Amino acid sequence: MTPYALCLFVHLAGAVALFLAFGLEWAAISFLGSSNTPQEAQQWLRLARLGPLVNGPALGVLILSGGYLAHLSGSMRQGWIPASLVGILVVGILGGTINVPKMRAIRLAIPAGGETFSSALHNNLLPVSVRLRTFGALSIVLMMVTKLPFWSSMLTFLGGLVFGLLACFPVFARKPA
Repeated sequence: MTPYALCLFVHLAGAVALFLAFGLEWAAISFLGSSNTPQEAQQWLRLARLGPLVNGPALGVLILSGGYLAHLSGSMRQGWIPASLVGILVVGILGGTINVPKMRAIRLAIPAGGETFSSALHNNLLPVSVRLRTFGALSIVLMMVTKLPFWSSMLTFLGGLVFGLLACFPVFARKPA
């Protein structure tokens, strides 16, 4: 087995782990939003906490192994690599600015119960964030497969975000609790 093949396997395993984390987060947020009691919300919040525990290391593995693969293959100057880094940055900013404060608010609202609990749970930003980040990451995978120039890759990423917004229509169509 060559170092390139081993690193490619690690890179692909990191991608699988990243999408597993997004899936856990997507499910937990969906069920968390439909929770009726603080105890039920607490159970889904525990599942939601697993997402970042997998997501962070998976992203680290992806960036390190991807950088090494790009170095080995001599593709560091191809346009899709900086576009992928911009995409990773956007996905990270979405998660950091939306998920972290909203999940903290839910965690703090659970013991309080009542109206504070209800308003914290029924927030559309969490499902929108996870859907945008999932489709943004899928568009980064598409960039890696197609190896497009920079601006075409950026359009691919933008297209992924548009698909993410389309996946948000059920969230926008929900009636407020």
